[in-house]
Amino acid sequence: MKYPLQTESKPVSGIAAKKLLEAIDSGGAVVNDQMLALAKRLAIRRRRKALKNG
Repeated sequence: MKYPLQTESKPVSGIAAKKLLEAIDSGGAVVNDQMLALAKRLAIRRRRKALKNG
């Protein structure tokens, strides 16, 4: 995935940092609703393409 040049990393603190550390420790992931929607759209698009191409 390509990122725009203006993207910058920001420090994580507070509740977000706690959730991130818990996810790392458990081998899980931190996902919000927007990312879930994107993943679903990508999966649907790939499935349609696979069905179309046989």
